[in-house]
Amino acid sequence: MPINVVELFAGVGGFRIGLEGYPKRNDASYHVVWSNQWEPSTKVQHANMVYKNRWPNSNHSDVNIEDVIENNFESIPDHNLLVGGFPCQDYSVATTLKNSKGLIGKKGVLC
Repeated sequence: MPINVVELFAGVGGFRIGLEGYPKRNDASYHVVWSNQWEPSTKVQHANMVYKNRWPNSNHSDVNIEDVIENNFESIPDHNLLVGGFPCQDYSVATTLKNSKGLIGKKGVLC
């Protein structure tokens, strides 16, 4: 029986690939039952578009997780394991120190 997983801050699906394989292995011990990816202050949701393209028939949410928790918490299915990607954009070394926002950035916190 697979372990049901909820994947928050899913990005392009790195946790899902690690847990299920890509394409999903028939013998995978994990099954992602719900995922969420939403980037604050971003007009185009690039990571979300990649995720939805890779798993077009998945139970995936592209709504701010704060809104899901506040208004639609029951949409998150029962699960055994909760995983979450680290919000790396504000901490990334792939930018200049001048543009690195760290803890004051909007993508590096969940309030």
